[in-house]
Amino acid sequence: MAKPEAPARLPRLLQGIAGLALALMLAACQPADNGDARMPPNKGVASSLHLNALMDAAFGSRQQVVDTQQVRWRANLMLPPQQAARLPSSMLPASEPLAPLASMPEAGGAAPALLQRTAVVALPREVVRLNETQAVLVFESVPADEEGRPQREPTSKAALGTVFYTRVAESAGNGKPRTPGEEQWQVTSFQPYVDAIGYDGSAGDSQVYKLAPERYLLTFESESCWKGTCGSWLNGYLLQPDGLALALQSRLAGNNRTAYPDCDARLAPQRSGPRQPRRRVVIPAQADVASAAASAAVQGHSCFDVRGEVHPISREAASADVSIRFKGLVSNARGDRQPVQETQLFRLNDGLYEQVDGGPNPVPEF
Repeated sequence: MAKPEAPARLPRLLQGIAGLALALMLAACQPADNGDARMPPNKGVASSLHLNALMDAAFGSRQQVVDTQQVRWRANLMLPPQQAARLPSSMLPASEPLAPLASMPEAGGAAPALLQRTAVVALPREVVRLNETQAVLVFESVPADEEGRPQREPTSKAALGTVFYTRVAESAGNGKPRTPGEEQWQVTSFQPYVDAIGYDGSAGDSQVYKLAPERYLLTFESESCWKGTCGSWLNGYLLQPDGLALALQSRLAGNNRTAYPDCDARLAPQRSGPRQPRRRVVIPAQADVASAAASAAVQGHSCFDVRGEVHPISREAASADVSIRFKGLVSNARGDRQPVQETQLFRLNDGLYEQVDGGPNPVPEF
């Protein structure tokens, strides 16, 4: 007697149909690769311009994670593939070539077209009220690991993004009554990627400078150290009601005080005052040879410690110029000390800051 096969096949057939329907439904729910790149995860309303309230409005309060180190938000954003940060030549093996720096983009240039959905950790950086009705939040995001924590490697960059908000009018009627003086801010536009900068999964220290009404300069100072040599690089972004765009790049600081045993002493301030008489010391012949060898080693390398500071300089009826004032000291391979004092002046021209005064950047390339 043949075994009845129809009852056994029917459940499998129904399961297959159900599975296909579920797959089609999920596929329909999945956004296109580039179609939703500028859609915020949550288009909410913030009750104030506090960083946490703005982030909750843009990313959702349920995505907020609080631990002992930071408050962060989980998100899935459309971002370009991660690229490793370029390390200075002193940080690379001798056999590895130094990759060229990326050229400055044209003003208003578009973000890279190749995007992919990336699970990230987002952190708020700066909020600027552009005028009475517009505000912008600048945030950074880094890829998240399996536990939802930021992946931080020496060459990990942070992606900068923006969220723009419009103040909700009092008569708009948005739920519960407002307390006196309370403002509400609606998410209006979202740009998950402007640029990727920094090291260790951080864009670095940030600062906001007002250049003109509704125009600001947002700077990030990214720092990295390797084997006693440290450097800082400046990235400046023009922030306006129409968006955020890279406008200025410069080496800002560098030092190798701990790269060689003698550099800290060679770069120390020289003492002034009457010279003390020296005592005559008899040096054995073997010690004299060691001293000569040490002196030759000193002459084999230079030591430097140079740092720049950013200062806006107002111009009547125009955007402010940007001045970078460098100070420091360089001890060349012969041991000669050379003080550094240089000022560079940059002026905004067609969305980019161009140097209009001063000499070359005095921070040594390394």
